[in-house]
Amino acid sequence: MARVGTALAVGSAMLGMAGAVQVRAEECTNAASSTYELIQRAVFENKGCTNQVCHGEARAGGLDLRADASYDALIDVAASTVPGWKRVVPGRRDLSLLFVNLAAKTMPSQYQAPLRPMPLDPLPALSREEIEAIRRWIEVGAPRTGVVAGTGDLLNACLPPPEPIAIKPLDPPPPGTGVQIRMPPYTLAPHSERETCFVSYYDVSNQVPPEFRGPGGNTFRYKRNEIRQDPLSHHLIVSLYTGRTPPNDPVWGSFACRGGDKEGTPCDPMDLDFCGEGLCSTTPINSIACIGFGPDDLNLGLASSGFTGTQETASEFNFPPGVYREVPIRGVIIWNSHAFNLTDKPGLLRAWLNFEFAPPEQQITPSLQIFDTRTIFKMTPVPAFQTKEVCSHYTIPRFARLFELSSHAHRYMKRWRTFEGEFSCQGGPASGQACSPMGYDFSSPDVCQGYPCKAFKRQRGGDCNEDGQVVVAELVKAVRIALGEDGVRECVDADVNDDAQITVEEILRGVNSALVGVPAPLERDPSESLLYVSLIYNDPVVLPFDPPRKYDAVSDSERTLTYCALYDNGFTDPREVKRKSTSPSPPISIPGVGGPCQTPTHCVAGKVGAPCSGNNQRQRNASCDSSEGAGDGLCDACPLTGGVTTEDEMFILMGQYYIAP
Repeated sequence: MARVGTALAVGSAMLGMAGAVQVRAEECTNAASSTYELIQRAVFENKGCTNQVCHGEARAGGLDLRADASYDALIDVAASTVPGWKRVVPGRRDLSLLFVNLAAKTMPSQYQAPLRPMPLDPLPALSREEIEAIRRWIEVGAPRTGVVAGTGDLLNACLPPPEPIAIKPLDPPPPGTGVQIRMPPYTLAPHSERETCFVSYYDVSNQVPPEFRGPGGNTFRYKRNEIRQDPLSHHLIVSLYTGRTPPNDPVWGSFACRGGDKEGTPCDPMDLDFCGEGLCSTTPINSIACIGFGPDDLNLGLASSGFTGTQETASEFNFPPGVYREVPIRGVIIWNSHAFNLTDKPGLLRAWLNFEFAPPEQQITPSLQIFDTRTIFKMTPVPAFQTKEVCSHYTIPRFARLFELSSHAHRYMKRWRTFEGEFSCQGGPASGQACSPMGYDFSSPDVCQGYPCKAFKRQRGGDCNEDGQVVVAELVKAVRIALGEDGVRECVDADVNDDAQITVEEILRGVNSALVGVPAPLERDPSESLLYVSLIYNDPVVLPFDPPRKYDAVSDSERTLTYCALYDNGFTDPREVKRKSTSPSPPISIPGVGGPCQTPTHCVAGKVGAPCSGNNQRQRNASCDSSEGAGDGLCDACPLTGGVTTEDEMFILMGQYYIAP
């Protein structure tokens, strides 16, 4: 089976959204003031990690997990037992040795400890609930204080109501090795969701040595990008303006200092020192993907991926050897931030972007992005109390090397799968349409309507142009490649074992294809073709491929991925159905895109799940009554549609590749 990335799916899939246990301390026998205090007690102490021979007095591996020392010994501290690892990296569970070691013993099929799983035998493995609590704590920034939502439920304890959590700022790269760009901070009101757009100006020209600059000296090239942001964020997309409008043009809006001692003071965006510890930026305005924002030549929208960004509290993008990206050393930067704050207090949202320079020998070929929004709202509609799985195709350019896959959706997405191959309906009214090769679950309709969903993989046999026959010229081409007179790209199909050279046996295979016909394509096995699985919408898998996957075939179908997402609008849990009364309106009204439905279709109280009827809301509510005249009915359930809030949905394939030189 191909390597598959799977997000940990334990407890609520709503990281940072589920409610914590809110019980007064005097009514609770297991209370704590913070999530970390609870982890300290429930895991480190109750599981024997702090005993004398482990991480107590003995400080095994140099780690002291006793209450007065554990936090400072964990956060951003290099592990002494496994070089290159840190014990806990805020926002990055898979880079945190603590989490990986513990998860490897609880879920050995999903995680492998680089040295040994923990706790050591004979101590038992942590429960899945305990692992999930640690995951949530790390993913929201591993705070020392404060409550991570849902962790009280997972650890069977009482915690205060959650409050916005501030993550530890990302340290800038050492001078001469990279640069840091900070997002101007903004405050999100309690119980709100907001997608904003605003700009600032940056200039790192005095931090970039000549060898890391592109032609002309006005850009810098980097091989690694790290992002860290406060955990209120749903996504952050960072774009660069390449037009001619100057930074201080009124079309951008008015600039003022954000943060620091001069908060709110008007500023000139090109005076980078004026705001001191703060940053000069425009006021964040409500916007969907910055549509209609800024000058006419900005042209941002739902299909804009930006030059970097993240869906997580922290992300790290490492390019393969020889691969780089390039950005201007100065200019206007556009911040598109989507966040929600379900707590009772205002929350500050900040972000830090680090870029590590690419040395000259690594500046060979640029990294390119996959951000496929062609079918972004394909799930529309998912009826109330039903499910729907939708699929699409994406064709990768020839000679691409795919080194990363990811996905983007909202809270009703319960499973994302990406397959290698062009899985399509074989016949029927939906012939040729993308489909799920593993069938359809729950109440999801069968796109192929009973016809098979298949994909095929060609067998190489010397057919250079992949037209179904081998001619003499193609045999000659294979011989020239074998002699070193031509490159293997001239006839990839002759390289049967894909080792970048042509042997006598492979030439003879081409001769056989010329005499009796090219080998027939083989039907792809869906399990073998499965590349990627993600189960948590706001903690999507970012799956690296090392080595990168190669796509050299002439035929588009050989370079096509099929990606599918399952959306559940209250089928498995009727409490999670989309409701008119709780669905926010989008920041900008776009007809047919998201927001509360005009007329609810199904009952959420009384006859839960039954269709509503009537000419007005009173009649529709009455039609939901559990019995005639009971007065307990409520018609409030909506079909799920595509949109920009977390109560609406999206369907976006993401990834990175480069074209082999």
